[in-house]
Formats: sequence, structure tokens, C-alpha cells
Amino acid sequence: MGSYVLELFPNAKFIFMVRDGRATVHSIISRKVKITDFDLTSYRQCLSKWNAAAAVMHRECQALGARCLAVQYERLVLRPRETLARVLQFLELPWSERVLHHERYIGRPHGVALSNVERSSDQVVRAVNREALDKWVAHVPADVRADMAELAPMLSRLGYDPWANPPRYAEPEDPAAAAAPAPPNHPLDT
Repeated sequence: MGSYVLELFPNAKFIFMVRDGRATVHSIISRKVKITDFDLTSYRQCLSKWNAAAAVMHRECQALGARCLAVQYERLVLRPRETLARVLQFLELPWSERVLHHERYIGRPHGVALSNVERSSDQVVRAVNREALDKWVAHVPADVRADMAELAPMLSRLGYDPWANPPRYAEPEDPAAAAAPAPPNHPLDT
């Protein structure tokens, strides 16, 4: 798929936004998001489907090489300045403090327009927050947790600990660092 898009748009770059599959599945199930072939009554089945989809997207991103940047959602939430600086560097765009406050530009003139039928629009209008990072912890059934590494091996492949419950994603940014200008270079560590 990515190679086809590159044929159409030879200068295209891709961001593979990754989220802990357990959180993704909990969000899908709790928000009743209808996705073809996902059984919203089964964490086990949904995690298996998530794993298959994540594997395909990961392979696509790897095949695109330097044209694809994987970004962990949790790192974006916990370390927004660092993560967004890395994204902008990848996109060859200058740093702007505005990226840290997207919510200020939604629905405003010359701002960002959102669809009122998109299920996640109610979330996007809010500032980046940590509320959803571990909402899933108390909801994944014990038998599913016990089989997590085998059920969703992409968790490990994407940098998540399948046994961590609750998870430890990353240290939050130091408030002083968050207020400082972004450094010019960031390691590509995810």
C-alpha cells in the first residue's frame, strides 16, 4: 500500500502512529466502535485482530524505510515536546509551539475542521492528556492477560511489555523541559 502511494506521491512521508494494543482494544470495545470482523464482546478476539493489523502496518512502515516514522501514542502524551520535535524534524518542518496546543485551533478560522461523524472527534478537541493511558488495566480479563505475549506478540515488537499491568510507558517530561525550546536533534528511539 505504501509503495503504491509513493508511486503517486514520490515525496510522501508516513507516520505510523502506534498505541498499546490493549488500550486500543479497550477503547474499541468500551466506545462500541464497529470494525469489520471485530467481536466487541471478546478482548481475546479483538487483540488477535489488532495484532494482525499492527503486523501488517509495521511491515509496511519497515518496507518504506526512512520514509516512515513510528511514533508511540503514549510517548506523545507523556513527552509531547520531545516527540513532536522529532515528528517535525522527520517532516522537515520548523518547530512551532502551536503543535503543543492543537485544541486551540479546532473549529477556528484558518484552524482545523473536524468531522462530526468521526467517533474520535470528541477526544481530539481536548488537550493531550494522560487519562486514557491505563484505562484498560482493570478491564482485560485474567485469562487474556495470562496469554498476552502469545496472543499479541506485536506488543513486544512495538516496544510494549505484554506482562506490565499497569504499564510503565515513559517518564513524563520535566515541566521545565516542556517549557524550554525544543532541541534541534532527537534520537530516533522508538
